[in-house]
Amino acid sequence: MNIKQLDKNSELKQRIFFALSDPGRYKIVSMLYHVGHEMGCNELNQHVEIDKSTMSYHLRTLREIGITNTRTQGRQKYVSLNLDKIEALLPGLLKQL
Repeated sequence: MNIKQLDKNSELKQRIFFALSDPGRYKIVSMLYHVGHEMGCNELNQHVEIDKSTMSYHLRTLREIGITNTRTQGRQKYVSLNLDKIEALLPGLLKQL
């Protein structure tokens, strides 16, 4: 591992911690982890109880960082955690949620 990789990993870790500092995004990630499978946006919204437009914003933020994946099927979107990426950067983090 070289200095550039360390810097990139540090920046990504900071972005993950920043994202999780928001209570809404924390609830989304926690819910996805504890459920253990992908969830439709509507189903996720019912459990997390966040305004639909705010939910969209949070999901986009998490997707851009790379800690969630979004799959579209017809008109429905399904969200799942990118477990491999999170565990590679911050081992054990999800178990603490």
